[in-house]
Amino acid sequence: MAGSIAAKAKWVLGTMGIKDTPALYLDEIAASQNIRVGRADLPDDPDLSGILLFRGSKRAILINTFSNNLGRIHFTFAHELGHHFLQHTPDYIQDGQTGFRCTKEDINHEYKPQEREANQFAAELLMPENQIRPMMFGSILDYTLISNIARQFMVSKHACCNRLLEFTRDPYVVVRSEGLAVKEIRFSPAARGNKMKLKKVPYGTAAYEAIVKKKNQNGFVECDPAKWFVRTNPAIKLYEWTRGDFEHGVAMTILRW
Repeated sequence: MAGSIAAKAKWVLGTMGIKDTPALYLDEIAASQNIRVGRADLPDDPDLSGILLFRGSKRAILINTFSNNLGRIHFTFAHELGHHFLQHTPDYIQDGQTGFRCTKEDINHEYKPQEREANQFAAELLMPENQIRPMMFGSILDYTLISNIARQFMVSKHACCNRLLEFTRDPYVVVRSEGLAVKEIRFSPAARGNKMKLKKVPYGTAAYEAIVKKKNQNGFVECDPAKWFVRTNPAIKLYEWTRGDFEHGVAMTILRW
C-alpha cells in the first residue's frame, strides 16, 4: 500500500504540473476535484484539525485554523485530500452527513489505518522525495536542517522531521514529549531494531534538564545510551539534542550515534 500511496501523490503533482512548493497549490488541487474548501477559527473545538464531508458525489473540506500554525494547517488540508484521493471509506456519521472528522490526536499519533495512510499521502504530497533528498545531501539531521526545510516547504517541524527520518541513512531516533511524558518515538531505517521502553524522559539526561529548566540545548551532547535504550552496545557513542515549545509544554529530542 505504501508504494501506491506515494505513486498517487506523485500522480497528483504530475497531473497538476506542480514542480515547486506543493503547499502553495492545495486549493488548486481541491478545485480540480470539485471539492469546496472552507477555513474557520473554531476555538470551541480546539482538538479538531479538519473535516472531509461527503454529500452524494459532492465533497467539502473544512479546516480549523484556530491553531494559527500554517504548517499544521497545510498538513491537515493535504491529509483530508489524502482521504479523498485514496478513496477511504467514511467513518464519521452525524446529522445525515458522512465523511472524516480528524482530530490532532488522529493525525499526530496515527492510531487508525486510514489516518496513517492519509498522513503518508500528505507527507508525499507536501514534501516530494525528488525535492527533499537533494536538500539533505551532506547534512546531518539537526534542528537547523529541519527548520530550513520546514520553512521552504511550508510545513510544521514535526511533519518535516518525520519525513527527513525516512531518508536519513544514519541511525537517528526522535522522541517527542509533553512535559516529561513520552508521546511518540520515531526511528530512521538504520536505527530500527533498537528497543526503547520509555514512558518518561529519562532522569539524568540533558533532555530531562532542558525540559525541567525550559531551556533549549544549543547542540548535540554525548549521553549514556543505557538511560535511553533497553540494550546498548558499549562501542556506540550516543548524542542527544533537545528543543521545546515550552509555552505549550512540548519538546523534541534527537538522538544519534
